[in-house]
Amino acid sequence: MNISFAKDGNWKEQLLQCYTFRMSETPDFTQREKCIAGIANPTHKEGFDNISLISKEKYGVGVTATLHCSFVGDGCPEIILVEQPRTDPDGAVRYDHCFEVVLWQNGINVWRYHPVDGKCVCHQRLGLTYSVPQNTVHELTVTVKEDQLLINLNGQKTLLRTEDLPEKFYIGVTACEGEVELYDFTVRE
Repeated sequence: MNISFAKDGNWKEQLLQCYTFRMSETPDFTQREKCIAGIANPTHKEGFDNISLISKEKYGVGVTATLHCSFVGDGCPEIILVEQPRTDPDGAVRYDHCFEVVLWQNGINVWRYHPVDGKCVCHQRLGLTYSVPQNTVHELTVTVKEDQLLINLNGQKTLLRTEDLPEKFYIGVTACEGEVELYDFTVRE
């Protein structure tokens, strides 16, 4: 799967727009000439847009996803692994059980989210701290291995043990916590 987020790109046909169950707002991406963007949005309760796009089919061990993206300030582009989306009564597609591989100005975080009694429970699986330049296009790649995620940011690799990865999952991207630009996304098995 090769996705372009440019104005004449194929992302609307290839991916499903959805939202984390943690956020109440359901904004749309801002389309730009060469990318789509999630933005800081003071009119939303959370103060920023949080928008995801996921594959329409499930993947498993052996899949590799690569995202070209940039951010400003607190913006966080992500690659996500979602167990099962659902359509809420308001018509929005939402997900809860997921892994997030988050790129931000201070490094890479990996989070595991799931609901317990209607509340969000999260566990930080990884927190790598190093400076990541803003206003720069980065290549973030995640390869799913048996009980592991191989994370590669611009050639710097990290292997994370993740024994609770679902056997099959939807794979996608998120823009949250501020200004994020997504340029293209590839998924290969």
